[in-house]
Amino acid sequence: MPSFFLLFLALIFSQTLATNSFAESSLATPIPLTDDLNYTGLETALEKSRDFFDTAAEQIFNLCGQSLSGLELSRAYSQILNRLADKENKDLDLFFSENFTSCRPTSLLVTGYYTPIFPGSLTPSDRYRFPLYTPPDQEQLRCLSRAEIDTDTPLKGHEIAYLADPLDLFFLHVQGSGIIQLPDGSRRLAAYAANNGRPYTSIGRVLIQEGLLQKEEVSLASIRNYLNGHPEQRDRILHHNERYIFFRLNTPEPGKILPTGSLGCPLTPGRSVAMDASHYPPGILGVLTSSRPVLNKNSKVAWQPFTRLVTHQDSGAAIEGAHRLDLYMGVGRKAGGKAGVMKEKGRFAILIPNLSLRRVRSKIVSSENIGQQPKEPAH
Repeated sequence: MPSFFLLFLALIFSQTLATNSFAESSLATPIPLTDDLNYTGLETALEKSRDFFDTAAEQIFNLCGQSLSGLELSRAYSQILNRLADKENKDLDLFFSENFTSCRPTSLLVTGYYTPIFPGSLTPSDRYRFPLYTPPDQEQLRCLSRAEIDTDTPLKGHEIAYLADPLDLFFLHVQGSGIIQLPDGSRRLAAYAANNGRPYTSIGRVLIQEGLLQKEEVSLASIRNYLNGHPEQRDRILHHNERYIFFRLNTPEPGKILPTGSLGCPLTPGRSVAMDASHYPPGILGVLTSSRPVLNKNSKVAWQPFTRLVTHQDSGAAIEGAHRLDLYMGVGRKAGGKAGVMKEKGRFAILIPNLSLRRVRSKIVSSENIGQQPKEPAH
């Protein structure tokens, strides 16, 4: 799940941007496209979006003045997958420009998130003392704040694993899922299961408001460094974020630990993005243009412009409104280094398949002629 300190950035950034609805009519134009990853990973990600639209075949998605069924989107994405699988056909840029139009290009703040790997244990010890919990059985426990859970330990009996560092535990909550490295070398995936329903607060924003960090220097690394250097302030600052995450523990096949997004499908590094489902339909394909961090051996950051096809396959507490996008960076420290510094301006445009690509009877009608409101997309 997306990074916690990004909410305050979104609040500042969104003040300069106009609002949109994905049902809003907007000029659709041909899109010249050059994918910076040369389409690597797109097939994997797009299969998951196609499968999602298969399950929503009868649902109508109102996009930029046009109404498309889930079946039409599934068929269009199958056509892309067929093209990607054809190794003899190299001109994918031309294929996209001829068969898709871009819809409602929107300026937004682009951030990054990742899947951390933390040392832990399935049993408590002097080293491993900070528990992960499954969702409680009693509904009232879900209303408890972070401070109440940490201080009063009302969830005894719901422990599923233990971490050595309380900041590791907090950042695991923020990311929404993570990998636990056990003492014997095996791994478990701690996947998001539920939350306590309390409000989310960015502790990055808290640190700025209290004058403890400057806005320009806030990142995952700077927040961790500050709290490690001021342990007497740690709990007070962390407890500002009352949102508490519950997990389920998966035992995957070796080499197949795959974090999942809000669609319930595995995330694809560099392709899956988290967005607000009330503004962008889950599963939709679009074009992202922004700048990405490139880290050298000394962890110095350079920025490189890019244009890339991405799919909306996740959501998060800090990702609200039409002007926020969180790009999934991958697993481990290297991905975390990139995610921690990613906060760039960008643009995102939904891609609408042309009639020739849908291979089924078109259900497109003008939004002005729709007699009733379309069903809301699945969330």
